[in-house]
Amino acid sequence: MQTIEHLRQLFAYNDWANRRLIVALRSSRSQRALAILSHLLTTENEYYERLHGKNSTGFDFWPDRTLEECGEAARQNAERFDKLLKNFDDEGLDLRARYHTSEGIPHENTYRELLTHILVHSTIHRGNLMTLIRESGQEPPKIDYIIYLRETKYF
Repeated sequence: MQTIEHLRQLFAYNDWANRRLIVALRSSRSQRALAILSHLLTTENEYYERLHGKNSTGFDFWPDRTLEECGEAARQNAERFDKLLKNFDDEGLDLRARYHTSEGIPHENTYRELLTHILVHSTIHRGNLMTLIRESGQEPPKIDYIIYLRETKYF
């Protein structure tokens, strides 16, 4: 499998896992979980913007959002990444994006590096959410990648 096809698959999984957690959080009253979910989705969007050179100086990665607003953000993020990745081939992933961090520091990374970072960052925070759900006495959703593959028969 080519890298671009693998990234498309991973971003589809990312959306699937995010949506499962949003459903699970409907029965939660944890403000901490909602804050982490909002951060995860905000960061996905901001890194999409960074792929296009956006200056993130002073950006707030921890906005207050409702669960409904998080659901809409998840939908928008999935659509944007799906559209972006449909327009790329493996060579395009080596293009470099120049951007500024929230601290105003200029950086440059390849699309491949930034897209990989988005997936890893989101996975880390989904793990945080799984822990919070479990600690609240609820059974967290099954969001393992292999379960996604089995359920969607992607492979």
